[in-house]
Amino acid sequence: MFLKIIFTFTIILVAAKAQQNTGLINYYNTQNSSFIRNDEYIEVVRQQNDFHIWYYTHQIESFRDVYLNRINSIEVQQKLLMGEISRANEILMPLTVLSDFSRECVEKYKNLIPSETAAESEVERCMLSGRGQVNSLINSMVSTNQTLSTYYVGTFEKGVTNCRSKFNASNPLNYVQCLADVVSASNVYTVDNQRIFSAQLELAKGSANVYVKQAQECSFSVQNSTISNIRSAANLIDLCLNETVDENPDCEGYCEEVLIIPASMIDPNSTKMANPFFGRNETGECLTFDIWDL
Repeated sequence: MFLKIIFTFTIILVAAKAQQNTGLINYYNTQNSSFIRNDEYIEVVRQQNDFHIWYYTHQIESFRDVYLNRINSIEVQQKLLMGEISRANEILMPLTVLSDFSRECVEKYKNLIPSETAAESEVERCMLSGRGQVNSLINSMVSTNQTLSTYYVGTFEKGVTNCRSKFNASNPLNYVQCLADVVSASNVYTVDNQRIFSAQLELAKGSANVYVKQAQECSFSVQNSTISNIRSAANLIDLCLNETVDENPDCEGYCEEVLIIPASMIDPNSTKMANPFFGRNETGECLTFDIWDL
């Protein structure tokens, strides 16, 4: 009877010990699972941080590419201008072999027409000026992006590390709260940074419009001057061939200086027009307007 009682007690003790071990295992499994979930959460936050940096970079690159494409679109006007010079030279070429007289007329006034190389270089200068502004347009945005990246790599990661060092094993609840505080601070910093970046992007867009306009106006000035010279040369050569050019450069009724005006600039309903003498050092003795449908 006594042996039976001892055997029964032993069974109960073993069962109790087994139950205790099972409880400890479940406890540690629960804690480990909680730690794993926290780690997964932080990893998701890191992916969001990486996305913010990538999206900033994407916006900067897109802005830069669009701006440069707008500047480089002037190349179309450049090619058209080269075509005008080439056609003018092709028209004059037969006159140089037609007769000595016609050759003299061409040689006398052909120098008024700029070479294709010179005109191309002038338009290229306009584009280079515009391209040269690209870094000044994006520098502030690049700096803001770098500042955010530095915060994620430094402040955010340091905060996560500190939480693990202080609370990971000793106090899981405080560990969770610590991580939440670090993520919350990171979110606030990100929102403030995004606000700054958006303002910089809008400012850059406005400045880009100004620089593109300046480049286009520079190119138009070159086109206007070149076409004016082509027209002047053509008129003078034509008059020479018809023996109506007097040796006196002050020939009445004729003006060597011709200004090309796009038809789009003329508004018959307005009392105002662009000042044709703007940017000139002198008014000259005469100026002929040649209206073109450019």
